Amino acid sequence: MTAHCTATPPAPGGPDNRSHARRAVRITGRLFSDGVWQDCEVINVSAGGAKLHVVSACRPGQELRLEIELCGQLPGVAAWVRGDELGIKFTGDPAETAAALIGLATYG
Repeated sequence: MTAHCTATPPAPGGPDNRSHARRAVRITGRLFSDGVWQDCEVINVSAGGAKLHVVSACRPGQELRLEIELCGQLPGVAAWVRGDELGIKFTGDPAETAAALIGLATYG
């Protein structure tokens, strides 16, 4: 399914204004939105958010919860949606999010 929305990520090759360094991971996760869990692929992740490949459409600003086996559940909002990819901005405590993601750096 494709998402129907107007918010998009920065153009490829454009300026990168991220506050946190991203790590390419390509791992399976689960995304909770509108009361339903769906499988997703985590393409990259940082302490501030992640890029996901999803099956079902989401909309920018939608509250989400990303579950990664080694990290637990991370609350966030859809920052952008483009086709079957979305950017989730984590909304939990930054220190707790960074601590949860240590598992990926150590074991992932």
